[in-house]
Amino acid sequence: MVTLVQIFQIIGYKNSGKTTLTCQFIKELSKRNLRVASLKHHGHGGLPLGIQNTDSEKHRQAGSIISGVIGEHILQLSTDNWQLTQLIKIYEIMHIDVLILEGFKHEDFPKIVLISDERDLRLLHQLTNVQAVLSTLPQNLNEVDAVIFQKNNTTELIQWYCNLLGY
Repeated sequence: MVTLVQIFQIIGYKNSGKTTLTCQFIKELSKRNLRVASLKHHGHGGLPLGIQNTDSEKHRQAGSIISGVIGEHILQLSTDNWQLTQLIKIYEIMHIDVLILEGFKHEDFPKIVLISDERDLRLLHQLTNVQAVLSTLPQNLNEVDAVIFQKNNTTELIQWYCNLLGY
């Protein structure tokens, strides 16, 4: 897939700080006058809040290929089979510069991985295209072929990645 949008992922287990880091990136990139968008994978099972028992969900269940509702500046779409490539195309229509994916760990976009404890290290063996690691672990992660940042150093990580993106 060819895209002009810069896309990168923030990956980590639940409560590892993904959303906090994503918000920090959005604020910094927006300060640089970039059009930033985000897409979060709801990987915890079940429907995201706000979908169940809605008219648009009833439309989808009745057979609508895609069902949408808009109100108060919020557009909500549902379908039985979203593909990430389709979602990226929807985002591209908005003429964004940067898309931050929170989750979608099995995709091959450049990744920043959050490591909170030793159990999280297995992520590094499951993922592709890891560019940076943000870790609370005191030991050196020598076996990782990525730039390592300590968890309390998000400003340096964000600056490094902005430079990498050319911003």
